[in-house]
Amino acid sequence: MNKKETIEKVSELSQVTIADCKKVLDALEIVMQEELANRKGIRNIFNMMYKMMGVFKSK
Repeated sequence: MNKKETIEKVSELSQVTIADCKKVLDALEIVMQEELANRKGIRNIFNMMYKMMGVFKSK
């Protein structure tokens, strides 16, 4: 799934506009890039993502 398809699917499932989904996913991409640079390792970024998914699921 490419970025456009991901945005469309998230928009469909969340009932949020495509433009708003794009803004959120673009911001998430920046945050993840910064975290990867700060944590200096792919394992750490996956740990962070796993924790984030737990927060999302609990809401």
